[in-house]
Amino acid sequence: MQGLEHAGAIQFRRVFAEADEVDWPCPEDHDVTHACSTLAGSPAGEEAVAVCDGLIDLIAVLFSVSGRYLRSPKRHGRAIARVRQIGMYIAHTTLGMRMVDVATGFGRNKSTVMYACHLVEDMRDDLEFNQIVARVEQIVRAAFHLGTSRDVGNGR
Repeated sequence: MQGLEHAGAIQFRRVFAEADEVDWPCPEDHDVTHACSTLAGSPAGEEAVAVCDGLIDLIAVLFSVSGRYLRSPKRHGRAIARVRQIGMYIAHTTLGMRMVDVATGFGRNKSTVMYACHLVEDMRDDLEFNQIVARVEQIVRAAFHLGTSRDVGNGR
């Protein structure tokens, strides 16, 4: 599978198979200081951080990775970077957020979000990876009380 180690893929399948039965905990490593420091009190920026923060907490649990690592300005290796890229992709495509708002929420720049979205879209050609992303999208829609689609970024 492109970009994901086999053991990681097995872990992802196990997590997604059990996802409907999980009582979602609130991760204790909640820290968005680096992202909030770039906002300068912007209401739109604060909303983007809040939405992305919830998404980061959710994908951290789904992929069994540290939310602190996902929020960190560092890459923390290929697996963490890939989970972060999936999160940015889902924030843009599933939650309908503008790329600039996703960038603010993830503490990254817009070009990083654009790269992540293009990369994940290309990687969805792999059937197993596509199934993983589709399952995460389904869970995110349920967690954010969305139907099949919703444009959070435009307040609909």
